[in-house]
Amino acid sequence: MWQQPVHERDNFKPGTKLSTDVGLNYSATPNFSLMLQLNAQHKSRDSGANAEPANSGGDSINLSPGLSYRVATATHIYGFLQKPVYQHVNGGQLTASWAVAVGLSTEF
Repeated sequence: MWQQPVHERDNFKPGTKLSTDVGLNYSATPNFSLMLQLNAQHKSRDSGANAEPANSGGDSINLSPGLSYRVATATHIYGFLQKPVYQHVNGGQLTASWAVAVGLSTEF
């Protein structure tokens, strides 16, 4: 996915973001799956008079193991634990040492 800002506001323009995700899914049983994702992201520095380019932008690669369980015919609950394997940010930015994503997927 590529995100390109097309507008500047109050002399601030966010940096361009490029991210990619690759994943595997293993059906352990008809209702239970093991999943693994590799997530990579690059964000360029922000620009403009009100930006802080020295403290914006960076690169990260995260490994995200997950589980999925079918709770109904076309409905799954899933979760991922995302852990950085590489992280580089410019300047002083807050970063997470891990993250959790939980969701519900259904088909109509």
